[in-house]
Amino acid sequence: MDRRKFLNIISVSSLTLLLPIQNNAQLLFNNSKVFAEKYLLKILEIIKSLKANGSNLVLKIMDGKKYKFDPMVHYPFDGGIVDPKTNSRVFFHAHRKNEYGHFHTFVEDDNGNLIHLVLISMNKKGEPIGLSTVNRWVTGDKYVNAEELKHHFGKFKINKYLFKEERVLEFIENLFKAYKKEIFTLFEKRDTWIKNYVNTYYNEPFEDRKFEVLSSIKIDVFKTD
Repeated sequence: MDRRKFLNIISVSSLTLLLPIQNNAQLLFNNSKVFAEKYLLKILEIIKSLKANGSNLVLKIMDGKKYKFDPMVHYPFDGGIVDPKTNSRVFFHAHRKNEYGHFHTFVEDDNGNLIHLVLISMNKKGEPIGLSTVNRWVTGDKYVNAEELKHHFGKFKINKYLFKEERVLEFIENLFKAYKKEIFTLFEKRDTWIKNYVNTYYNEPFEDRKFEVLSSIKIDVFKTD
């Protein structure tokens, strides 16, 4: 068999082997997109149902309390909503520009150390507009690398009946599912930022007050295409 014919056979064989892999990858991508859109639709249902009653997610989490632009004021109450079974927790407060306020979400590790997951920025209409990771000085939590953080992210769960407006907790649960891929990318970008900081300043960044947000993206739940 001449060399040209042999190479042609090898090329065709390689392509035949790659096709199932590519098809599976495309199928995975399509399924992920379908799942994400399903959860986005649930988020939109929650937002629209609250709006129909003249309310929104921010008003609900504030639970009738006065809005204060103060990091020390937590809603719906000090310490936030904590699930005693999973030790997952969430609270809302306001103190940053370019948003009305934000949710902080946490889990605990096996030793009871608090671990911050992601910050969810909200506008005044009670709509999510961004996701971020923050420096450790912001929340005083334990640092874990991106891979560990992904593992802990999977443990976040709060019983929706622990707060009288269950749609608030349903919103966070569905947001995490809809933007799981994006959140995991934020974890990775946060680690890259930390590595670059260490390589530049030869020091840990965790107490550097000049840096609050380490990775972030804007989101638009109304854009489902």
